[in-house]
Amino acid sequence: MEFGSGKVVGLAISDKKGTQKKSVKKIKLVEGIGIEGDAHRGSYRQVSVLSIEERDKIALRKLKPGEAAENILIDGIDNLSSMAMGAKIKIGESVILRVIQIGKEFHESPIHEFTGRPVLPNVGVFCSVFKGGIVQLNDSVRIVE
Repeated sequence: MEFGSGKVVGLAISDKKGTQKKSVKKIKLVEGIGIEGDAHRGSYRQVSVLSIEERDKIALRKLKPGEAAENILIDGIDNLSSMAMGAKIKIGESVILRVIQIGKEFHESPIHEFTGRPVLPNVGVFCSVFKGGIVQLNDSVRIVE
């Protein structure tokens, strides 16, 4: 499957799981750990990635970055949730994420009430940090399978 390329249009973190994340201008990813300062660092699903195209097909309202509880929002890759397990996402010049899960079990939360529909459980891409570094808005994104 051809994925093309895209760019980072949103970055967000939170200090508590199950809550909307706050937008930030850059994040630091640590290999095998996750995002510095995010509640999911050190967990199995270290980083959540979402395609803006897929998000907008599901959400019942216009969302800002982080409002669907994603860490990294990407524009330009509309079939992101079709990737194979183990596929790699290269961001910028150095960061590499490895896909470990597509979607997740649905649990009712304030996020779903806000979005109108569960977004991450349906099209969220969950990754581990294969190679760390800094990610900033407008960084390029490529799928490396």
